[in-house]
Amino acid sequence: MAIDLGIDLGTANSRIFNRKENKLTANAPTVVALDSAGEVTAAGEKALEMLGRASDGITVTEPVKYGAITNFDAAVGLLKNLLADGLSSPFSKIRAAVCVPSGIGDVEKRAVEEAAISAGIKDVYLIESLLAGAIGAGIDINEPKGYVVVDVGAGTTEAASVSLGGIVVSKSVKVAGNAIDNGIIQMIKKRYNIEIARGTAEKVKLRLANALGSVGSEIVSVKGKDMYSGVPKTVAISSNELNSAIRDDITRIVETVRAVLEETPPELSADLLETGIILTGGGSALRGLGKLIKSSTGINVYMSEDPICSTAKGAAMALKNKGLLRSALTSARVRKTY
Repeated sequence: MAIDLGIDLGTANSRIFNRKENKLTANAPTVVALDSAGEVTAAGEKALEMLGRASDGITVTEPVKYGAITNFDAAVGLLKNLLADGLSSPFSKIRAAVCVPSGIGDVEKRAVEEAAISAGIKDVYLIESLLAGAIGAGIDINEPKGYVVVDVGAGTTEAASVSLGGIVVSKSVKVAGNAIDNGIIQMIKKRYNIEIARGTAEKVKLRLANALGSVGSEIVSVKGKDMYSGVPKTVAISSNELNSAIRDDITRIVETVRAVLEETPPELSADLLETGIILTGGGSALRGLGKLIKSSTGINVYMSEDPICSTAKGAAMALKNKGLLRSALTSARVRKTY
């Protein structure tokens, strides 16, 4: 019997949901370490620990950007590692639905298919991330009813109106968790001449950031490197400074949601007063984001029960109901020759 998996190859993290076990069996950073011959030496957490610390001869790379594979061999190596960690038997026949962004082209889709097959998956299907996220959030996408789903990831924010098993209107913007982190890094660099790591920026974001703007003036100490002297240095950052630095990125996310609403047919728009807007993705947990979208659109906003897991879970669930969700799944067009 085949094992059904939902795979979410994200810019920052990749996840595998095992439908039989009804849980995530793999959740790791989308980072791979390669030696001088191009062979994978580490993947996931182990590779992330090497980022910025690797010696000569070791290249640490992030093989997925904005949902598209940028380093094929590294992506295959990552998938093999994730599958090995998540499966009790290496000889299991694997069937998987792999999530892809709504906006990528056929060439990028083909790369995802080939990477999955090269990693050992026998039957590969593709599903748009927004549809998978909606299914994972508990939405019956086959209903003749309109829903709006917003997936805030690391590389992109995608928003779409969904009805009758498909996407009606979708918009995507390359502004999400990573862009917000970079905004924090640039603000500290420009204002204090201090360079901080991306991981440090993310921790500061989780501690201070609020999409609604300042709701106090909390201060945290941030460690980094002085750009002139090169020595370690600590600087105090306030929530006011940080929220000002990320305001433009937050605005673009909200504008993306509004653009979807503006183009959604009126028949579906009426449904939204009942169904609301559903948030998924790790970036959707940013404090105040749901409230800001509600105040900007006048529509209730709901967080998926498990926003981080929703997309991979929804992809696996789509395989279970393949007959009902035929329009959402696309069978792979290639098969590896042995």
